[in-house]
Amino acid sequence: MNRTEIEEGAAWGRRLFRKPEPAASERKLSSAERVAAWLAQNREAEAKSTQTRSAVEQTRRDLNTPGSAFTVGAERYAADGSRWQRVA
Repeated sequence: MNRTEIEEGAAWGRRLFRKPEPAASERKLSSAERVAAWLAQNREAEAKSTQTRSAVEQTRRDLNTPGSAFTVGAERYAADGSRWQRVA
């Protein structure tokens, strides 16, 4: 298959499904542009869903509190429901 056959197939599909012809040739983004767009989207999502300062401070307090769930030897439930013991 060459480019003209691909373009003819695309034109046939547009006619079959009654889609409008593209106004201008659609330029595909380069990989650098795709990565930049992806990074920008991730930065926006991270900015929206950041942890509150109090949650971070509470976790820091729990790390230093004897008997908390974060101490070595404490048992926790995993996502599958099994129990595991903290070893480090």
